[in-house]
Amino acid sequence: MKRLRLLCLTVALATTVFSSTVFADAVQPTQRLLDVNTAIDMTIKNSYSIKKIDTGIQQAKNNYTDSLRNAAGYSDTIPYVRGDTKLSLIKARDFTQAEYSYAIFQYTNIKEVAKNQLRFSVHQLYSGLISVKEGIDVEQQNVNNLEEQYKKAQLQLQLGVASPVDVKNSEASYVAEKAKLNKLQRQYDGLLKQLNQLMGVDIDTKYSGFTNDNLSTGINVKKYDDYVNDAITNRVEIKNDNENINTKKSEFESIRGMYPYDTNPQYKIYKYYVDDAKNKLDTDKINISIGINSLYNDLQLKIKKLQPEQKKYDSAKTTYNKALQSYNLGLISKIDFDRAAVGFKAEEIALKSIQRDIWLAQTKLEYASDIGVDATSLMPQNSGN
Repeated sequence: MKRLRLLCLTVALATTVFSSTVFADAVQPTQRLLDVNTAIDMTIKNSYSIKKIDTGIQQAKNNYTDSLRNAAGYSDTIPYVRGDTKLSLIKARDFTQAEYSYAIFQYTNIKEVAKNQLRFSVHQLYSGLISVKEGIDVEQQNVNNLEEQYKKAQLQLQLGVASPVDVKNSEASYVAEKAKLNKLQRQYDGLLKQLNQLMGVDIDTKYSGFTNDNLSTGINVKKYDDYVNDAITNRVEIKNDNENINTKKSEFESIRGMYPYDTNPQYKIYKYYVDDAKNKLDTDKINISIGINSLYNDLQLKIKKLQPEQKKYDSAKTTYNKALQSYNLGLISKIDFDRAAVGFKAEEIALKSIQRDIWLAQTKLEYASDIGVDATSLMPQNSGN
């Protein structure tokens, strides 16, 4: 079984999606719009982790085929041997192919979770890029406004209606805002490099904009118990645990055919493996319920932020409309109007950011109540034999 354990370990390591590199075999885009669905397709297609899982699955299939061929020879020999030799041949005939069959089932499921992990990772980076880009646009407006105020202060100094201290303060505000803009730009560049790496394109590839945005225009949250029940039915851990129970039961039946009494040590050992597999199923159900509870609470907290931010947005919109009317009537300066416009835009971005956070939290909860979203937590089970 050492070959099987080595195979399982190799495939398990392949599920560490976020630390994996990707093949840069895609055509490098040049200043084109970035589409999230295209980004997801490219990420899955070029993912080294997915390719490695596929290789592991194919190896398990090949080993399973070999074990079937060897089984016939073991069956011919078993009637003529006794004791430990007979037990070893029975295990070689029945257990090996059962374990390889389980490995194929297990990691085929894990592959789907790894895909979900990549999908969610792309959505996170994509939404983050949009939010930061919007922040950059607002900061650029702030910088422009403060630059105008700085120039105005310099002119007022020449006219004798402003002091050097006023000019210095205006300059400091302008420089500080430029620093914020540069910080946001670095943050944007960092997120874009991460996404390009996942997609498998040149990390310095730039885009002119985004084709879509994951704004939570409507919130449709199911009952907590529904998420839990769906997860306990659909999660990869549950599917793999049930298959493992069937595998251990099959192995136990092979042993019981030779050692039919519950006083036999071999009977007790392999019956224990069945019970242990059942205990793991019960434990995973508890852990999954805890995980769903955490994700559900996180979603509720994000939803609670929506209404207060909506009120801030509505207030900023009212202020902007009044400023626009006053500006058109010549009652306020362009600088004052621009200040109101930037304040409104900032609240709009904050509202959109919360909506994106809600969408992401809800999406992660939906993934978690289906086959799953975290492939890195899925480790191979030892056969115990």
